[in-house]
Amino acid sequence: MLPKVLAAGSAITLVSGAPTSSIYFPSHSHGHNKIHNVQKRTSGSYLTTFGGDGSSLAGWPGSSSWIPFDSAFEQSRGMMRQSCSQFGVPNNSDGETNDIKDAINIVSSETGVDKRFILAIMMQESNGCVRAPTTSYSHRNPGLMQDHDGAATCNENGVQNPCPKNTIIQMIRDGTAGTPAGDGLKQLLGRATGSGDQKFYQAARMYNSGSLDPSGNLGLGVATHCYASDVANRLTGWFAGPSGCDPNSVGQLTGTVGGVIPSTGSGDTAVTPGTGTQQPPATESPPETGNSGSGERYPGASQSCRRWYTVQSGDWCEKVEQKAHTTLEKLLGLNSGLQGDCSNLWLGYSYCVE
Repeated sequence: MLPKVLAAGSAITLVSGAPTSSIYFPSHSHGHNKIHNVQKRTSGSYLTTFGGDGSSLAGWPGSSSWIPFDSAFEQSRGMMRQSCSQFGVPNNSDGETNDIKDAINIVSSETGVDKRFILAIMMQESNGCVRAPTTSYSHRNPGLMQDHDGAATCNENGVQNPCPKNTIIQMIRDGTAGTPAGDGLKQLLGRATGSGDQKFYQAARMYNSGSLDPSGNLGLGVATHCYASDVANRLTGWFAGPSGCDPNSVGQLTGTVGGVIPSTGSGDTAVTPGTGTQQPPATESPPETGNSGSGERYPGASQSCRRWYTVQSGDWCEKVEQKAHTTLEKLLGLNSGLQGDCSNLWLGYSYCVE
């Protein structure tokens, strides 16, 4: 069952709510409402809380590490198929979902905005429901991207089913190219002052809140504090389930923290990770240490350990079992505090395996 989330956004273009299973209205100073559902990473990868200013020095992922568009879109289809049910309107048909993909390709070509970024923002705002209702805080926010007072929607003063392809294209265009009333992703990328791919995360935060906190920390300021962190996770492989970001503490971080969640294959089984903020900073690229256990020792590991394994990027419990030639029972028994679903493995730390 999908969590139902509404979030009050603000300012220039849109916002989205913090991960929750209930209706959520955070306070904002500029305000426009956004719809938001949360998703989870699949294939046993890291669900990270990204803190700080969006830079590579703070551990934020560069575009070279983002999931390819076609792969990300296909892995998002399952969510799109059921994303409208929470609003009591018909879910997307396969044809409507295909039209979304075409729309993103068209508008990316028109604007020069990376299609992966467009997809991530759209999923953050509506989870791809073509009949997402128009929300309103200080102004109306319609459509797939909950844009700033755009013209296109299939759920305002009546529900359209099917949603016409030209309307779907215009919803993506309004969010990306902007509207007469407010900026879209293209304009916000132009306003971003960061270096390199940092601009994407700044633009995401401005899309959410209309402005950046003077400190530059993307977890501070008005609107949804986890917004930029959630977008970074979507870009690197988070497709369903709850976010691990804590909106009350993300603004206190200056770098990234993260844990591993187990592979679920199809991605249909939700796994709830830890808060992330209770875990130590993840290294940008942990050493390829195999079973040498050269990383910092996990504090809950057995004091009489004879063999160690250092957690590497992409690891989850099953993979650690295979690579370290151990069992889940041993892994849990030798490392006090390690959760049974492996949701709090620490990147770059060494765990006892024998």
